[in-house]
Amino acid sequence: MIMRNTKIGVAVVIAALATCADAWAGQSWLCSIASAVAVDEDGTVGPPDLGDRERPTFFRVDAEKKQLTLLGPDSRRGEVTKLESVQEMDGQHVFSGVENGRVISVIITKDGRMTLSIISDGVVWSVFGHALRDEDKK
Repeated sequence: MIMRNTKIGVAVVIAALATCADAWAGQSWLCSIASAVAVDEDGTVGPPDLGDRERPTFFRVDAEKKQLTLLGPDSRRGEVTKLESVQEMDGQHVFSGVENGRVISVIITKDGRMTLSIISDGVVWSVFGHALRDEDKK
């Protein structure tokens, strides 16, 4: 009896894990940036300092690949940021990662709002925009 219950328990766990993996399979969002602001540690507020690089306009967040890929402008197309954490909580998707000493977090709500933050030593960038699930654009 114990052996049978163990087999059933293992089967349930495997099925649950497979279902969770399938829930993320293929989920990605096309995101557009509407506004962005930077706040420095001295209280200065203004546009993010990108140096000589163009400001991103569109990007894709891919839950399965755990990455954010810039789509526009053309000069930045294909730049990839790895995301270590992918979670769904209360109908919104939360992604986070670390790149070059910066923390990157993205929240995408079920109604298509997108908030992205980049935190570095002495500065926080807040980016706001919209997100469309790839399967919803068909």
